[in-house]
Amino acid sequence: MNIPTDEELRKKYDKLYKKFVKGNFLEVIEECNKVLKKRKHQLFFNLLSFAYQKSGKIEKSINVMKEALALNPNHPNFLNNMGTCLFMLHKYSEAEKYYKKGLAIDNKHLHILNNLGNLKRETYKIEESIQYYKKVLSIQSDAVPSLFNLVGIYRITNQKENSKQYCKKILELNKKFTDADRQYSLVHNYVEDDPHLIEMLKKVNDEGLNNLEKIHLYYGIHKAYEDIKNYKSAFKYLKIGNDLLKKETKYNFSQDETRIRNFINFYKKNKKIKTTGDHRGLIFIVGMPRSGSSLVEQILDSHKKVFGGGEISYMQEIANKIISEEKIDVSVMNGYKNEYLLLIDELNNSSPIFTDKELLNFINIGLILKLFPNARIINCTRDPVDNCWSIYKNFFPIKTQFVNDFKDITKFYRLYLNTMKFWQKEFPKNIFNLNYETLVENPKDQIEKILNFCNLEWDENVMNHHKSSRIIRTLSFDQANKPISKKVSNTIKNYKSMIGDLIKEF
Repeated sequence: MNIPTDEELRKKYDKLYKKFVKGNFLEVIEECNKVLKKRKHQLFFNLLSFAYQKSGKIEKSINVMKEALALNPNHPNFLNNMGTCLFMLHKYSEAEKYYKKGLAIDNKHLHILNNLGNLKRETYKIEESIQYYKKVLSIQSDAVPSLFNLVGIYRITNQKENSKQYCKKILELNKKFTDADRQYSLVHNYVEDDPHLIEMLKKVNDEGLNNLEKIHLYYGIHKAYEDIKNYKSAFKYLKIGNDLLKKETKYNFSQDETRIRNFINFYKKNKKIKTTGDHRGLIFIVGMPRSGSSLVEQILDSHKKVFGGGEISYMQEIANKIISEEKIDVSVMNGYKNEYLLLIDELNNSSPIFTDKELLNFINIGLILKLFPNARIINCTRDPVDNCWSIYKNFFPIKTQFVNDFKDITKFYRLYLNTMKFWQKEFPKNIFNLNYETLVENPKDQIEKILNFCNLEWDENVMNHHKSSRIIRTLSFDQANKPISKKVSNTIKNYKSMIGDLIKEF
């Protein structure tokens, strides 16, 4: 077997890295494995680990790092990669140990510092998160990932000027980083002839920008025109942004329809299998996006016995794993039940009751109540036209795919209604339907009903949820951090002449 030279490895690595950047992960995995059979080189261990991560094969990435660390247990890059794998599995305590070990070896390792910042942000330790990001910037002032992480943290903690300043720093370094333009628009109140609006309008015509870079600008321009009450222009740019994003996502409604049907069939097939043992108090908040769910969770989190976990993907990940199991029995169900409980303990293990606000868990209600028979489900509803309009006018990450077209949104909305109708027949005592408009009109009455449903005694703190120091990481953080107003926000009235296609759906 010929052992490749350093020069041969360098050339090979450069070729494979280009393929990695293009997204050819399977080819990278195959070639890296071939190289590592001939020579155990750190660059190829790292690249193979990254390629497995990008392919969603986290356990294989962990195995690669175990082999690498067996050869060199003190390599900070290996320790960082292992920490990242564990972070992706939401095993935050274990991830932190690897990050900290790597940092003890190299206290200026930028990736580890930034990753520790991400870990602290995910576990709601916001001040520590900020300190790690700022440590990165003290070493490298133009580290855009840390600058952008600070943009988001200062925005959700309502430190708007700080968020703006970091947006400006990013755009000085890279004008094509247009997500910073969009983030800036979220914390800025625009006026006529606003310099930032003029800059975005100029930039959006730049042929050097790709579609995703332009999409951020279209949403930013929409926000600016809405601020200055030029609703015709606001809608024009919002529609362009949504149309472009739909092209990027290539959304297919039938895939969602099939997925939901598969989960319902899975539930029917395994209806008689039940988990054993007790479980922690759990409240799952479900519904459509923009249905008032952040406000509901903020109210519940203000209760002395409740911790608000926010939007977490754990149950969806478990659902995707369990549905592919060849055989389902009590031991398998108990295993997944315990996996979920261990994961949420990483976020909080002291409060008696934990809320999970991953809204699309409405798909998995059957599984949730098989794993956790005493769980409570709060289904958040809102006027359908207002709800669908609010979805359309807000930017969602590309993984949420039904949100950029009125027909897609309304089809998904009806799918949600039909799915909930099925679960409500199956579990009438476990599901509470909460209407946003009713909550706003009669907050105390509705909050009392929620607490009774969740077997919680009255706690006066729930009426002062807006005074909570809790961080909300969803689009609705601004509204949920304010006192409940009887005046429901209703931007739709400014666009009624433009959204006939949506209104006629209802």
